[in-house]
Amino acid sequence: MPWSDIAAPYQRATSLGGYALAAVLAGSEIVILALALNPNVNADYRAYYIDRTTTCLNRDATGSYTLGETVSFRSDGAKRAASIKVCGWSGSAGDGTHSLGETSRLRVRTPLLRNGLTATLQMAAVIRPPRITQRVVISVNGVRVHAVTLSGKEPRTVSFVIPPAALGEAKALDIAFDYLDGIPPTPAASNIYKRSIKLVSFRLDAFETD
Repeated sequence: MPWSDIAAPYQRATSLGGYALAAVLAGSEIVILALALNPNVNADYRAYYIDRTTTCLNRDATGSYTLGETVSFRSDGAKRAASIKVCGWSGSAGDGTHSLGETSRLRVRTPLLRNGLTATLQMAAVIRPPRITQRVVISVNGVRVHAVTLSGKEPRTVSFVIPPAALGEAKALDIAFDYLDGIPPTPAASNIYKRSIKLVSFRLDAFETD
């Protein structure tokens, strides 16, 4: 029997095996590409890393809080402040905690209150001429509750009411600070490095009606 007749079946088997391997590899590449284009990730991850619609990566962090407590965001209160910071903040320093990016968030557990809360914050604007003011919009649990324009480097006391509509039946307050005039450290810097305010202290009290 000629050698070619003996080798032919093996050559065909080898060719079929090669085609099968190529098909498997091609299929794997298609799956990988599909996952890259439509990754199975949660909404917070997608917003920060993929769609880049936020500079504040949400994390599962909720700090305990006692009404009437003043939390310092200076270096003397670094550990306490860290427990309620979610994202969009630098570390505590002697003059307060700098915001980072276009949004910052705090989250605290609070008891349900019928009449709402009064928030009292000490904040200072980060300024660099020609930018000499910072506009800040504050929301609680997705409800806009206050807007303020800060100017000057000295801390300013900002107080506002958090209405019952913002509290609802939630067991925690998710407090978001949105910055409209953030200053990047350099023209080429990413938005996540923008600076807008320094938060010096934070306090919540039960809202008292007459």
